[in-house]
Amino acid sequence: MQVAVVENCSCHMDRMFQKYNAAESFSPKERGYTFKTATVDNLNREQFGVAIEFVRDIKRHMELGTWLYIFGDDARVAEASKEKGAILNAYGTGKTYLMQCMANAFSYRKIPAIYVTESKLYGEIKATYSRDSEESEIDVLQRYYNVPILMIDDIFTAQYKDWAEGMLYNIIDERMKNNKVTIMTSNYALGRIRERLPMNGGKIGSRINGKAEQIEMLGPDRRPQSKSEPA
Repeated sequence: MQVAVVENCSCHMDRMFQKYNAAESFSPKERGYTFKTATVDNLNREQFGVAIEFVRDIKRHMELGTWLYIFGDDARVAEASKEKGAILNAYGTGKTYLMQCMANAFSYRKIPAIYVTESKLYGEIKATYSRDSEESEIDVLQRYYNVPILMIDDIFTAQYKDWAEGMLYNIIDERMKNNKVTIMTSNYALGRIRERLPMNGGKIGSRINGKAEQIEMLGPDRRPQSKSEPA
């Protein structure tokens, strides 16, 4: 009689982490981006606090399939500057830096995740069309559909054609169906995604809105102050 063997969950996660380490492609400098070394002030303290709590509670978010949308939209700057009584920016405010802090935290805790820019994501899919490719398109898509945590930096910046819009919609839709954590940075507020993606923007924005906690990052352009903190 054969006896079923139930695999230990931690062993399974350890093996997945060997395949999916969010900080694997980071430079030594980027691996130094942490919540402890970040420059935190009155204009980003709340945002960092939300991200820290998200990482701290990641096991629950993985069970629920919670998403996180980190954005700074130039169309919001004038209104927000008036509200805050300060001159704010949508660029250089630390969106990428914040997500890289999260990626390094996941890496430290050995939680499987992929960190990718939108342009690299499309590049990996297109590379499968080469005759010499070792992966098929479905291999790459399944990876992005099913990885426990997918982090997409600078989403909605590609030169979109119907093909690209369709691919992005499929990834977003499959991750929603599979209840997988998805974290994004963007220069578009959710209501403006349909302006960027006329074919699928409304559907993508609706799915993100239904799944994601939102972090709006408007503030000073931090690049001149510290080259270690990208957008």
